[in-house]
Amino acid sequence: MLIFGWGYKTFKKYGIIGKSKCNICQLVTNWQLVKVTTWFTLFFIPIIPVKIKRMILCTNCNTGHIIDKQTFDKLMNVIKSNKYKVDIENMQYYNKTETQKNYLKEMEEYKKKQENKKHKNKKKLTLKDIIDNSNVPNTRESLKKQFLEMGLHKGMTVIVHSSMSKIGWITGGPVAVTQALMDVITQEGTIVMPAHTSDYSDPTGWENPPVPKEWIPIIKENMPAYNKNITPTSYMGHIAETFRTFPGVLRSDHPQYSFTAWGKHAEEITAGHLLNYGLGENSPLKKIYDLNGMVLLIGVDYDNNTSFHLAEYMIDSIKEEKLGSPILVDDERKWVEYKDIELDVDDFNKIGEEYEKESKVITYNIGQAKSRLFSQTESVDFAREWMEKNR
Repeated sequence: MLIFGWGYKTFKKYGIIGKSKCNICQLVTNWQLVKVTTWFTLFFIPIIPVKIKRMILCTNCNTGHIIDKQTFDKLMNVIKSNKYKVDIENMQYYNKTETQKNYLKEMEEYKKKQENKKHKNKKKLTLKDIIDNSNVPNTRESLKKQFLEMGLHKGMTVIVHSSMSKIGWITGGPVAVTQALMDVITQEGTIVMPAHTSDYSDPTGWENPPVPKEWIPIIKENMPAYNKNITPTSYMGHIAETFRTFPGVLRSDHPQYSFTAWGKHAEEITAGHLLNYGLGENSPLKKIYDLNGMVLLIGVDYDNNTSFHLAEYMIDSIKEEKLGSPILVDDERKWVEYKDIELDVDDFNKIGEEYEKESKVITYNIGQAKSRLFSQTESVDFAREWMEKNR
């Protein structure tokens, strides 16, 4: 069974860049260059980086400051040259207000938590364990009954994120889950799923593992163009990939952040998905928002809730970046670059927890999977307000 997720972090130290007085501990101390990477995981193995924080840390109290990539690269050259003469006091931080106290300690605690979670979930990956943990086989009819009991209904617009292995043994696997959803929602409603292809990206940013520098131009020149009809999803899970292949399912045109949809509003939701800002105002997420759609999380946490990214485009404290992918332009393959923002899933579970305290979130077991059903529009509005106050 495919297990995927967001939020696994790695922490790498690069070296000392100089000495300066720390405003927190009030000592003249060494400052260290570090990088914190949040990964997209497959079978709990980090695959693709989704967020990189570049920082300098006080080696005494572990206070940190975020810096931009250009500054980070300059400091890397300083470390390589062994000339530690950086004017830290006058350095331009990317965001001086985003001071991270005791960051090393937090990262160690987080790492232990992730390792414990990884080992715990690894025990559930075998087919035998899935069978043993299932009271009875899940079927198309039993899943349909549970979806109805949870609150899904005919005519609803809903975006679904799922982990099939968490449901338990399913007769018919992802086909049965997809059919059960379609039985409930019907063509009078709309089912949406993410169909992202994050590996259709610039290999320059690949880090786990990185590819040799001399490979990068070869990869960029030969990576097939994104084709919404044949390009498979990347790390989205069995259900999302199976849904993509069903008759009547449409897919949007974005080479990294595409979505699939079936039903009444499928064409409206998938049309006009522009390259720039792929999860923002011109994305399928915003179409679902305007339709007052719902979010269904089956066996996954809020860090899988792609809709929270829409809120990131609505706040002021964002940083832009440039992405690249191969696409078809007039039936010819071309590598194109486009604008987006740096996305951050680190606080999505926290936002979800706070949202549950103030809003109506229906929780129900689909098979063995703890699942949640809630308003996409209301949750995005809540996330935007939360981010404005806390980021």
